[in-house]
Amino acid sequence: MRPLKSTIAVLVALGLLIGALWFGDQWVRSEVERRVEATVTEQLPELEATVDAELGGGFAIPQLIGGTLEEITITSPEAVIDGVAITDVVIVAEGVEIRGDGSISSLHATGTAPTESVITAVERRVDLPDGVTLELRDGTIAAVGSVLGVPLEAEVVLVAQPRAIEVTIERFTLGDAVIDVEDIPFDLSSLLGTTVVDLDMLPEGVELSEVTVTPDGVDLVLDGTDVVG
Repeated sequence: MRPLKSTIAVLVALGLLIGALWFGDQWVRSEVERRVEATVTEQLPELEATVDAELGGGFAIPQLIGGTLEEITITSPEAVIDGVAITDVVIVAEGVEIRGDGSISSLHATGTAPTESVITAVERRVDLPDGVTLELRDGTIAAVGSVLGVPLEAEVVLVAQPRAIEVTIERFTLGDAVIDVEDIPFDLSSLLGTTVVDLDMLPEGVELSEVTVTPDGVDLVLDGTDVVG
């Protein structure tokens, strides 16, 4: 019976040790997440956001000892960037160095700006001609006016620049006819090249890679590699 008792004692001791390590690792994990949240809030005050961090990968203690966090996911229900509210913000950072310059191997971020907020941002930055308004039409933003009672529309396209969202104009229609820009009785040049959202406050190496207008909002995708913290 003694060997059996010894085996049981060893298993119990191992169980207690593993349990203690697990609880210790959970504490370290929560501390890392808390510090990441505080750092993001401190370094990016322009976000005006409440953030939540979740440490991925394996055990937290080896990551901390090794000086590199395998994966951190940061979420926020809403962040305000350059005066525009971005909802459902998700940032996934991999290979986060916690020593030295705090570089990040790769970063992928997504969020959605309500279309109304984007239209308001454009209107705030340009002087639209009298009688011209911006509206959401069939999943696109349009500059809308009329000529002798006939509706005139110009498709407003959001262009992803590395550090900004800018505006250009495509496809002018008068009623059901497509017309040339020189035939438009309005001067819409103020819209061209207008910066809707300025992203210069983001860390160096992070760039806007995609902007998509949908009926539910404007979806944004940002990516970065070898990002300096």
